[in-house]
Amino acid sequence: MKRLITVLVAVALVVTACSSADDSADESVTTTTAAATTTTAAPTTTAPATTTTTAPTTTTEAPAPEIPTSPVVPGDDEDADAIVEVYAVVFDSSTTYADKEPFIEDPTGLEATVEAYANAGEAVGGIFLEVTETGTDGDLAAVVYDLLFGENAFQQDQPGDAVRNDGQWQVTREFFCSIMERARVGCP
Repeated sequence: MKRLITVLVAVALVVTACSSADDSADESVTTTTAAATTTTAAPTTTAPATTTTTAPTTTTEAPAPEIPTSPVVPGDDEDADAIVEVYAVVFDSSTTYADKEPFIEDPTGLEATVEAYANAGEAVGGIFLEVTETGTDGDLAAVVYDLLFGENAFQQDQPGDAVRNDGQWQVTREFFCSIMERARVGCP
């Protein structure tokens, strides 16, 4: 169930990003399938040849309902404070794998990635994600953050996510890896 929710959140983020690029996009479910065409060669002294061509099927899903966010006010909402803390630890290039591990959903095998992220951070004066807005819906959270290299904002007002597993807020492995890739760090 947790994996399904994680996948749905990831799909919603991708679809939301795609739909914001084209506000006129249709938000309904659309399935396009081209008809198969079969051509049979005329009989010859060899066995007849049959060719079947099928166009690929394209499915676009409607975005999941968005979770509204509001500005973070420290001490005002314990979920928001917990999510801010998770992002501060996980995406601070100076924290260790041991520090990050409890806050990443499925952190298995990410030790080398965290080490490479630390090295990348040293080269630019540190890498940080600063949470500016959060919103929750049960065990799912929407996050708005700024990506900082050193003291400079590299990207602002970016969408992120978090999930609550056994009472603990975490970032999904997919989202963690997307940030690592922005920092030019490989992620398995």
